[in-house]
Amino acid sequence: MTALEPDELRRLLTEAVDPVRASPAGYERIRAGIIRRRRMRVPATTVGGLALAGLISLAYVAIEPGPPSILVEPTVPPLTQPTPGVTAVRTAASQPPGHGGTGGGGQVRPSVTPSRLETSASPTSPNPGDGVTPTASASRPSGTPSNVHSPTLPPPVSVPAMAGDVDGDGVRDPATVSDSTVRVALSLFGSTAVTFPAVAAPFTFSIVDIDGDGYGELIVQTDSSGETRNYGVARLTSTGQLRVVNGSPLRAGLNGDHGDGFRCESGKVVVAAGDRTTDRIYQVTSTTWQMTGTGFTAVGSPANATVDLASAPSPFTAGCGIA
Repeated sequence: MTALEPDELRRLLTEAVDPVRASPAGYERIRAGIIRRRRMRVPATTVGGLALAGLISLAYVAIEPGPPSILVEPTVPPLTQPTPGVTAVRTAASQPPGHGGTGGGGQVRPSVTPSRLETSASPTSPNPGDGVTPTASASRPSGTPSNVHSPTLPPPVSVPAMAGDVDGDGVRDPATVSDSTVRVALSLFGSTAVTFPAVAAPFTFSIVDIDGDGYGELIVQTDSSGETRNYGVARLTSTGQLRVVNGSPLRAGLNGDHGDGFRCESGKVVVAAGDRTTDRIYQVTSTTWQMTGTGFTAVGSPANATVDLASAPSPFTAGCGIA
């Protein structure tokens, strides 16, 4: 290769560079294009950013779980018997649209209808005024009458109660007197007292189950009229206290031509009253009485009989454990 002369080399380089040189008009076009691109870059970036933000918001709304529903379907209750007189009624607000309601809620309200069932007093319930709630029959031994008047007491050990047993536990309960107040030492509840209008001297009493419910009643001689002795009765309440039973018909003895007496029989007391006709013969009327919570009530029809005291037992005695 032969070396080129400097002039030749310059000529060749000039011929290689001149074709790519821009003319002044070309420079102007290039400059205008750059300015145009700068003006369009900011709007394009802004629109793209807004579009990207919108896409992110839509994705967040689609993915985020919504708040729990306020309307919760109630769980199915256990199987129960429907309450008499109560009917579930759906209100108008609980009906869906198009069924005469306003739609929505699904609330159910109870509608109470008056019951047509009428209750009557049970023949086995305690009498009014006794102040005692009846006990379940399952808690009583078989054969116990339904008028047991003390639910707080344990079931009696025997029916009727043994003589001398007030609280029905099979243990005798001793009694003492001070003035007109009689105090009984109950083996279950401790000492309890009851006051009679009067108590005769000497102190004469008996504890016997008059009504046959397994709890003994306290019979006390209160006073006398001539040869006729009067007796008061007290019974045990549900609180373990003794209470006087009003209107006692218990009297015993012969007073001139008239006689009175009583005897306990099958959960009741039979009261005899008679007048002498000749010598020792008496025309006697016997009336059966039932003891209630607050008094005595005559039951059945009186029975009449002629009694000769010369040959028959006298009906004019206190026959409920008192001679």
